[in-house]
Amino acid sequence: MSLIKKFWLVFLLASFPLGITASSLYGQMENNPQPPEEALPFNPVPEVQPYDDTIILQPELFQWPPSMENSELSLEKEDISESTFVEEAPPPTYPKEEPLEEKVVEDLPTYSPQEKRMVEVPPVPEKAFDDAGDFRDPFFLIRGFQENSAKVLQPGVTVDGLRFFSYANSDKFIEKFYRNSNFSLDKVFGKVTQIDSRQGCLRCHTGIEEISANHKFRCTKCHAGNRRAKSLSSAHKGMVSNPSDLEHVDKFCGKCHADQIEKVGRSAMATAKGMINITRYAWGAQPYGEINYSLRPNPEDKTEALFPPTDKNKKHPVDAFLQTKCLRCHLQGQAPHRPGDYRATGCAACHMIYGNDGLTMTRDRAIQSKKQNPFQENKTIFQRGNASRSLTNKRGYPLMHKFTLAIPSVQCEHCHNDNGIGNEFEGLLRKPARPNASSSKVDAEKPLLYGSEHEFLTPDIHRERGMHCIDCHGSADIKGAPPSSALHSKVEIRCEDCHGTHSKEPGEFLLVQADPNTKKVLKTVNKNPNLRKKIRAGNIIMVNSRGTKMPHIKRDKNQWVLYSKVTGKKHVIPVLKNIEPPPAHQIPKHMASLECHTCHARWSASDWGMHLIRETSPDLEKWQNWSFSDPTLQQLLSREIPEDASGKMLDWLTAKSTSEGIEGEWIDGVWWDIFTETSWKDMILGKNARGKYSIMKPRYQYFITDRTEENQPSGKRAEILKTVDGKPSLILVPHTPHTIRKSVRSCESCHDSMLAVGLGDSLKRSVADGKLFAREFKTKNRLLPRFQLKQVIAKKGPNLQTAVPPKETRFLNKQEVAALANKSDVYRAFRYLNLRRLRYPRLLARNSFPYDLRHKANEKKYGLPALIEDLYYDFNKNQFFASGTSLEDILEKRLKEVEIPQEAEVPPELEMPQETEEQPQPGFDTQPEFRDERQDERIEESAPSFPEPVAEQEPDERFSESSEPPAPPKKQTLDEEGNAIIEFFQGIFKEGPPPPTDDELDQQPLTE
Repeated sequence: MSLIKKFWLVFLLASFPLGITASSLYGQMENNPQPPEEALPFNPVPEVQPYDDTIILQPELFQWPPSMENSELSLEKEDISESTFVEEAPPPTYPKEEPLEEKVVEDLPTYSPQEKRMVEVPPVPEKAFDDAGDFRDPFFLIRGFQENSAKVLQPGVTVDGLRFFSYANSDKFIEKFYRNSNFSLDKVFGKVTQIDSRQGCLRCHTGIEEISANHKFRCTKCHAGNRRAKSLSSAHKGMVSNPSDLEHVDKFCGKCHADQIEKVGRSAMATAKGMINITRYAWGAQPYGEINYSLRPNPEDKTEALFPPTDKNKKHPVDAFLQTKCLRCHLQGQAPHRPGDYRATGCAACHMIYGNDGLTMTRDRAIQSKKQNPFQENKTIFQRGNASRSLTNKRGYPLMHKFTLAIPSVQCEHCHNDNGIGNEFEGLLRKPARPNASSSKVDAEKPLLYGSEHEFLTPDIHRERGMHCIDCHGSADIKGAPPSSALHSKVEIRCEDCHGTHSKEPGEFLLVQADPNTKKVLKTVNKNPNLRKKIRAGNIIMVNSRGTKMPHIKRDKNQWVLYSKVTGKKHVIPVLKNIEPPPAHQIPKHMASLECHTCHARWSASDWGMHLIRETSPDLEKWQNWSFSDPTLQQLLSREIPEDASGKMLDWLTAKSTSEGIEGEWIDGVWWDIFTETSWKDMILGKNARGKYSIMKPRYQYFITDRTEENQPSGKRAEILKTVDGKPSLILVPHTPHTIRKSVRSCESCHDSMLAVGLGDSLKRSVADGKLFAREFKTKNRLLPRFQLKQVIAKKGPNLQTAVPPKETRFLNKQEVAALANKSDVYRAFRYLNLRRLRYPRLLARNSFPYDLRHKANEKKYGLPALIEDLYYDFNKNQFFASGTSLEDILEKRLKEVEIPQEAEVPPELEMPQETEEQPQPGFDTQPEFRDERQDERIEESAPSFPEPVAEQEPDERFSESSEPPAPPKKQTLDEEGNAIIEFFQGIFKEGPPPPTDDELDQQPLTE
């Protein structure tokens, strides 16, 4: 060895400290210096070197054989299962050892390789992001315990993985959202041709757009009038501004499109039969299905009649309610002049596009001259102060004078809003009418859409991906007479039509050039600018379950592709047959008996408890600060109404839109509509007309207070209406929420929820005996105070509310409730597989989801939470309050109000019988022990809503700031006060016959 090599060898040996093993040297080479002994998070294990007695402290990350402590074998011996551990097991404790002295060796020991004793540990699987499927409240992580999610949202990602923006304390974001129409002009209208001629009508309307390439007619051919006249009045004499209006359509559009006009005239949008007949049935004005009132009755159908009835003997208060409140949204209904509601009538209601702001982009010189200050108008158009004057505002204009088949969702939502499918699709939840807490000046600048403020929730996944309504709903869903009187019975499209099943792919149809059906399909495709070059002969297109062709969906290689009719965007459709079935899809009954939306709908907009108060001479000051969305009520409160319209409401069947506002006849009586609660997370199960489990939605639960009669007592309570067949007018209908997401509801949201099966909220009092409920309703026309708005069935007896259509839909029966409550081994197995697939290891260690052992221990120690009450509306106080409070509490409160000494003796007739039994525990007890019915009769002596607040309760945070302070009470004697309270609790509208026997009750039509 050369001298230089020996020098470098000595240098390298001197550079290393003595007493270092090969393993510790390997750690230094990995830039991972060994921590000192005190910092080691594990037991130091002495390692003995083979050629030296020196003891070196060497950390042993993996011990083999493993210690018996905390091992599966030791747990098995001790009979301790893994599920007994809650959350994470505590860190193991180790025995303390005396520190060992480290000996320094002088010479580096000779290294001898040894076998490394290490057990191979599998890598920890990557944690999937939290999604809404494993939380009862999918927005809990965002908003916490607050009611208004807008106050807590920050830029980021929701639990569904959806990016959102911050709009806290900012009306600018909300206004921007309301303005956004979610489409581009070139995609919707395609090529736009402007007419620059200056002859005839075009002398004034220079620059107007050509209505369609297939409609190159003179203006007067469609609009009539005199094109040769020299003055404006003579030129417009006899002119028809909208030739597609159903009043004129036969003379104009019907000359070429008679078949289409006939289909439109029979459609639900033109006749409004579903809305009219369900509402009249709920009010007891007609039996269900025997008489069909229609706005456009078919003369060949003897069961149809014109609405409203011309015979005074057939008229009912519900007819005035329909004319003034409900019948705005049909093809002939005039839309109020406010943001979100601008639209035309007839065929143009769909095919002539309006923006939410009603502003136009036309080059028509005559239309542009109408906009004197478009910038200022555009700046304030969404503010409440402008929207509340929708009957006197100037009219809106379409974006262009051009028809289109590429109809964007915003056009559909001009009618389908009001907490319906349109709102759900966009992720909007309309807030209920409540008094405004802010000053009128500040409140007047708040942005409104459809006359309402909204909560912002997760939109539908199809909306998020850029699809529009007509990408699912074709003309077959819209035009033509529906097969039945049920709502939405005309809708053909189903989820399985596009996504198929795990055993069957969607239907298909080959476009053969010589086939007449192919030519018809291609003719329709060529009219849409976004499909013209994408669908050709030779393509395989999709067919839905009813055989209707969907030419915008074609097979591309081995996948189905949907081309949006509105944007032309390509969407690859996930087909279930190509996807491994998740645990929930492996349950045959799920796939055969459940609608897809039953699990995949993230939320549903529901309005509970519709209180209607009718007055002839309303006190407008009393309602001044309420946030009503009804255009007539907003107009009344703005004090800008005709002099002869005081105490009246606009009849929308006679309304006509003019350049200066809405004109029409006015009907006596003002209807104030107030919902007890508007919620998104309460979804009740039922069976629809297809025999599948679906979501049930209230439409509506009517509580009527009619104050139009003379000499009416001021304390009259709300009346519960009764149908012709004796059922309560608390109506729920099957609903398909348009809030579909890939993430689904948790298993517990159905299998461990009293609310979902229809037994009501477990935190509220509920009715256990349906027979007692039926007796009180039939004989005294009142509801028991234990009844809650979200309880549709009782554990015993008939249903509490009414499913419509009555013979085609129903709520769950006892067998189905018991089956959902049964936590069998099969259920637990599938739930385990589902949690494992979602990668929730902590939840797998719990005995029951989502409550762990600690929660159960606290519940056992402190008891169940106190039951809360439903809220009801008090007309005199103009606020909501809780029902079911005892007479003693009411008397004590009244005594304080009238300053009567507490020592005053309570009259014996005011003493209330004491309740000795315990409150029933919430849960699914299919064989409960019901309390004595006579005792129930004593304690359940109250109507659903009362004229005075009945309890000294904590104010609801939703209404506390906005509720008006109660007026100072008039001083009364104790006897007068006591008699008033007795009448308050025991008074009824009309005394009926004695209560029927149980045998008679069994024969009542209320029982299914």
